Amino acid sequence: MRIFYYPAARRAELEHRSDILGVVGYGPQTAWRGHAPHVAVPLRPVGPPMDEVITGGTVVSAVRDGVHYAHDGEWLFATVEVEAASGGIERAAVDAYGRILRRAEDEGYRYLIRAWQYFPDIHAPDEGLERYRQFNRGRHQALEGYLARGGVRPAATCIGTPTGALTLHVLAHRRPGIAIENPRQVCAYRYPEIYGPRPPDFVRAMKVADVGRTWLWISGTAAIVGHESRAPGDLKAQARETLANLDALVASAGLGDGPQVLAMKVYVRGHEGPLPSWPQPWAGAPTLILGGDICRPELALEIEAVMADGDMGAGHE
Repeated sequence: MRIFYYPAARRAELEHRSDILGVVGYGPQTAWRGHAPHVAVPLRPVGPPMDEVITGGTVVSAVRDGVHYAHDGEWLFATVEVEAASGGIERAAVDAYGRILRRAEDEGYRYLIRAWQYFPDIHAPDEGLERYRQFNRGRHQALEGYLARGGVRPAATCIGTPTGALTLHVLAHRRPGIAIENPRQVCAYRYPEIYGPRPPDFVRAMKVADVGRTWLWISGTAAIVGHESRAPGDLKAQARETLANLDALVASAGLGDGPQVLAMKVYVRGHEGPLPSWPQPWAGAPTLILGGDICRPELALEIEAVMADGDMGAGHE
């Protein structure tokens, strides 16, 4: 497997490749005519439109039950889009996760590793409850049966968009990953009820051994210590806490000396101007900066990353 960012203006160069598991486009979209799944996320990047490309071995792709997916014998990438009108985000979450889980499990990829979910009006009140908290209730309902069948909560990112439906895309594997938690934070799925009737069902990172390499898929990470947000309104202070959380996760994962940061996405709410500088190893990572709404209104910054040990398959094309 490889992951890299590619200019959307050169998207046609990717369309005939047989090794692409999925393409995720950010910014204004042009047509995609390839066989692999394509996800259009309505978040505007800082700079030119970019695609996030995930490749594997020789890929088989299909569309069933509204789910577009591709797999290579080890990894499966799948995506689905579900309308999430007023009062419907909880049902949309149940529907989206249910359909993707059926497809992944039917193909033999029983273990979710990484999930990304994007939907509009993430903090809007809807039937007496914030839409993000409604989403968490639906996600919890959808994952109950999967967890009972031996599944493991995936690493995840949930970001608010200015427009669109609920877009869910995932990576799944034939073998289970190892959940990694952050000693500086309470497990998200054990948050107290002040954060909603159901906690967010994800782990802080997922570690996967695959073909001689160990991967670490880090969830969207923000300035949360314990279960409380830190430094509201102070972007630089939030960045310091976020990086401390990322460093703690990497240490907990035990990737060894010199792990590579193959890709990093930085989500920023309403910020103009330069972001704080990052220390190593984050400073040298291929990075995509996107405007979006973080899952808590007091947070202005969230960072996710993909890391791996060794020097195979660097995150560039």
